[in-house]
Amino acid sequence: MDTKILLLEDDPMLNEGIAYALRKKGYLVYCAKNIKKASEYLNQPVNLMILDINLPDGDGRAFLKDVRQNDPVPALFLTARDTEADMLKGFDSGCDDYVTKPFSMAVLLRRIEALLKRSENTDSRFYHCGELVYDFDGKQLKKQGQEVKLTATEIRLLEAFLTHRNQVLTREQLLDMVWDTYENYVDEKTLNVNVGRLRGKIEEDSREQGYIRTVFGIGYKWSDRT
Repeated sequence: MDTKILLLEDDPMLNEGIAYALRKKGYLVYCAKNIKKASEYLNQPVNLMILDINLPDGDGRAFLKDVRQNDPVPALFLTARDTEADMLKGFDSGCDDYVTKPFSMAVLLRRIEALLKRSENTDSRFYHCGELVYDFDGKQLKKQGQEVKLTATEIRLLEAFLTHRNQVLTREQLLDMVWDTYENYVDEKTLNVNVGRLRGKIEEDSREQGYIRTVFGIGYKWSDRT
């Protein structure tokens, strides 16, 4: 799966230069020169954000704070603001690294690689796709930044889907994963009811094939919507 990077930099030449270097490394890069365009790209999950602070339509630090309400995506500030106070404000707003201009492209790439590697080890306990963020450790689901209340059974069902996402799971497999060690016997009707309840909490329209898709005659499949 491609590593997706959102680049928010209003200087056209610098934006193009960084994007070119990142693409040569095999990254998929979404380029934005203002916050409005960057927000549109965040309708799909990204692995890393590279943000300038001074932008035509706002402040990169405020943008990051807004994003972090819904998504723990790692972020690196790339800015001409090089005082200690500026750097501290950047870290206070939630950034994971801070690179000042002018900079070496080789050094920037190494910082990005290190941040992505570190993120792989820590962010694996989070699932984020579109408007959903699930914290495996905290057993907490958020939709558009708001907590979604789930029962214990719905949490086990959700985690079964997320740990096998984009895979077809038979009803028998789901019964084993969700209930086998907790209940003596549960039938497929109970499974279908709980899937329906979970759908109703996470989908805009639970009647449509969204995240949880019915595979007729077999079972269900969680589909990342990117």
